[in-house]
Amino acid sequence: MPKTILVVDDDPFILFAVEKFLKTKGLKVITMTDPEKAFFLADKEMPDLVISDVAMPGVDGFTLIRNLKQNKATKDIPLVMLTASDKISDVEKGFSSGAVAYILKPVNWDRAWAKLQPLLQ
Repeated sequence: MPKTILVVDDDPFILFAVEKFLKTKGLKVITMTDPEKAFFLADKEMPDLVISDVAMPGVDGFTLIRNLKQNKATKDIPLVMLTASDKISDVEKGFSSGAVAYILKPVNWDRAWAKLQPLLQ
């Protein structure tokens, strides 16, 4: 049974690109543009990994990550930030929120897979 990845980003182009890449690795991919709905979906679907954009309208990725970590059912799901920001303060905020990896946009797929693969073991 393939591993399930939940990808949250407000940009449909990014969602399409990430979904297409992950499917080439044999993974099941669920995409969402709304982080609030993604929180409830993660609780229901229990994905093996969540990849979330940071800067989104309304609830940002940091809040989504904190909420997933505070939920007893989802607290052990590895969470990965996907963002264009490489500011040290954003990286630190993401890790302190509960993320375990950081992928920069534009995505270098080889580097991204090197970070994601160990989290799916």
